Amino acid sequence: MTQIAIQERAARPYVTCLHLLLAPLLLVVGFGCTAPASAPAAAPPAPQSLRLLTGPGGGAYSPLGEALAAVYNRKLAGIHVTAESTDGPEGAASNPLALEEGTADLAFSRADLAFQRFSQAQQGGGGTSPLRSIAVLYTNVVHLLVRRGSGITRGQDMRGHVVQIGDESFGGALARTVIEGHGLQMSDVTTAGPSRTGMTKLRNGELDVRIFASAYPLSSIDDVGEGSRIALLSLSPEVVDRLRSRFPFFKPAVIPAGTYKGQKDDLATVGIDGLLLCRDGLPEDVVYQLTRTLFEAIPELSQTLNSARMISAANAPATPVPLHPGAARYYRERDLFR
Repeated sequence: MTQIAIQERAARPYVTCLHLLLAPLLLVVGFGCTAPASAPAAAPPAPQSLRLLTGPGGGAYSPLGEALAAVYNRKLAGIHVTAESTDGPEGAASNPLALEEGTADLAFSRADLAFQRFSQAQQGGGGTSPLRSIAVLYTNVVHLLVRRGSGITRGQDMRGHVVQIGDESFGGALARTVIEGHGLQMSDVTTAGPSRTGMTKLRNGELDVRIFASAYPLSSIDDVGEGSRIALLSLSPEVVDRLRSRFPFFKPAVIPAGTYKGQKDDLATVGIDGLLLCRDGLPEDVVYQLTRTLFEAIPELSQTLNSARMISAANAPATPVPLHPGAARYYRERDLFR
């Protein structure tokens, strides 16, 4: 027997032992190689994207919308809300139209403008309006701002002066209503069209009067004291009564002293409710979650936003535009709506 053969024969027991030791491992590896791959985990569904239209950047709607969208995105996993300011000449007045056209999903609006759009759609023979309400938010108070040096110390003095008027289909009717509430006609004033630089024009003399409704305080009104270029006027009791008798959506309101720098006294005025609107096509469960989260977030929002402090669940269902079924469900569960 050769030396090589003797060495191979001597090594066989060790090879056999090695095979016995490795066999279970090879079996496991074999199963791992031949077993079918498990199916990959299904990707979570993409969150539903919603577009929320707020209002001009200097108004109260814009910061409230930004803060509310942040709350929604943090607390509602299946929903992503993008808040967008409406900085065009008409501001938030065109928001109901955007909902009707389907270019927005949520929007802030004054009650009078929302009801106007809803009624026109109902009466126009084109079917029912897609506008639905989620909540009454707070009261937008009418601000009657005048240029100091214009000689206007009360509303009746607007005669012969330049008053900013918007497109009446988008809220210009408010200025007309207040002018006529003071016993004047539109022919008694010179009108100027809407402009995103209205406050600047008022201060530099291109305008004498601006009339609009908003929550307070507005960041765009920095000073109304005697040393400023603008003044904020009260509405007389007679004008308040006249406006409320003609338009039931008006309610008595006050801008408290100290709201704006240089404001020494309470100012009497009228107010109009602000609404959070949506499209009727949004799923009921989505709107229910939006409504519930809105009211759960009020303590948080109220820490930084004065407008949020005025939101009350007890008043929220009283809208002139029908509630979305999801919002109505929330209020029914809390015995706030039947």
